[in-house]
Amino acid sequence: MRFEIRGENRLGITRDVVNVLTDQKLDLRAFEVTTHYIYADIPAIRPERFPLLAHALKRIPGISDIREIDRLPSERRRAQLHATLAALGDPVIAVDANGQIAQANPAAQTITGKSEKDLRDQDISFILNDPSIEDLRHSKFHLPEREVILGGQTYLLQVEPIGHVDDGSDVDDATPWGGVMVFHRAARLGRVITALQDRSHTEFDDIIGESRAMTRVKSQARRLAAIDAPLLILGETGTGKELFARASHRASTRIDQPFLALNCAAMPEGLAESELFGYAAGAFTSARRGGKPGLLELADGGTLFLDEIGELTPYLQAKLLRVLQDGRFRRVGGTDEIGVDVRIISATNRDLEAMSHDGTFREDLYFRLNVLGITLPPLRDRIEDINDLARFFIDRTAQQTERATPYLANDALAWLTHHTWPGNVRELENTLFRAVALLDGDVLSARDLNDAAIGTAPRPHVTTATPQTLTSGIGATFASNAHGTAVYGTAQHSDIITDALAAPDFAAGMTMIEREMLARLYPDYPSSRKLAERLGVSHTSIANKLRKYGIGS
Repeated sequence: MRFEIRGENRLGITRDVVNVLTDQKLDLRAFEVTTHYIYADIPAIRPERFPLLAHALKRIPGISDIREIDRLPSERRRAQLHATLAALGDPVIAVDANGQIAQANPAAQTITGKSEKDLRDQDISFILNDPSIEDLRHSKFHLPEREVILGGQTYLLQVEPIGHVDDGSDVDDATPWGGVMVFHRAARLGRVITALQDRSHTEFDDIIGESRAMTRVKSQARRLAAIDAPLLILGETGTGKELFARASHRASTRIDQPFLALNCAAMPEGLAESELFGYAAGAFTSARRGGKPGLLELADGGTLFLDEIGELTPYLQAKLLRVLQDGRFRRVGGTDEIGVDVRIISATNRDLEAMSHDGTFREDLYFRLNVLGITLPPLRDRIEDINDLARFFIDRTAQQTERATPYLANDALAWLTHHTWPGNVRELENTLFRAVALLDGDVLSARDLNDAAIGTAPRPHVTTATPQTLTSGIGATFASNAHGTAVYGTAQHSDIITDALAAPDFAAGMTMIEREMLARLYPDYPSSRKLAERLGVSHTSIANKLRKYGIGS
């Protein structure tokens, strides 16, 4: 039976309790003392005898309460520790200051093929050659991470010291009592990296776009995502290839496994090779001791996204082909083959088929990568999505710059829809970010967008409003850019141009166009001052014209 005694914190109270237990001829199996509490485990006590013992103990001065408990504090802590270690998927081994194994969790027992009883009190060198106990002692059980071999498998070893426990005593001993050795699998590190880097959890429903082109490509990508085979994503720069790659991973059976990405054009061949395949110990002068796993190992069981795959050198193309063929490779400077189970999703804005024909890209690798494929539409083919995309980017930029979300004026939306967007969604995002960040007022106009787009090309087609251009612009939409010139695009209100052309003279036609222009702009700039600033003319002139046409009265 286990029980708890609560009492005063006075000198000699523990001795008095022990004397009572001795007088009762009771054999103690465990006895623990903390401030105000004494715990005992006495197997010989039967339930019917406990009230008599409790009565005897309460006669001790300072004892206030005695009650039965299911576990001693140390037993409870031990059970919690075992449960915590058992929940860890990585092997964990605790050693004392002499390098002898004190505890090993179930994962460590499984990988070593030994029970905890067989491992306990064994020297760590019994299962691990490196690091030695001398290395551990010299570093005070605080080594930098290194690769080791445990049970025939490669792990990244982390060692942390077990130091003095703050129990309220005045003992100041900084010497470690031992250390905890945690063995991390590369794939588990990959899942941690994924969790830290990909907090958005992008899915297909999160990708903005309800146009026919986007609806079709999202439906196709959603079907292909569930097929566990290489996927090639084609599309111009800035069309969202990585978004689709992440969404494809989230919609696949590998959703709980790592998703890692590498831009093949962002680094030279040697660095790209070590990032992708890792390197062995001593592979080169500055190599980390014990080597380093590459993205293929870190993504084991999950998905590896290779962006700009068309930029891979012929040498790396050959090494990647081997991985796609049989899932095996060698690290840089290594001799052992490593097997992985990784789904490759690649993307490029180049014509890989043409490159394979002219010999700049391996034809066999192209066929291996293009088992499944989708082509993302450029922004000019999904004009219907610009409104939703623009409002999303404006809201996000306003949050990032800590300002109120500006209103997108109609002329600004017209400007956006008539831009050719060679950089696609990325160019749209950058243009809106600059425009919102530099905006002084609360209305985002075409002038603001035009100023933000200076230096980007090509911009919307702009032509000066003259009688000749008006005559040639039948069926075109009239808008105004930042400099007060006429912009022509898709016909939405062709009636005003037709009516102006039918006017008896030039002045009458221009008056009709002027009235229509002011009437359309006024809802977005509902004052003569705002409208005058928008059009770059005097406030008095605009006020007179508004009165003349009865606008805003």
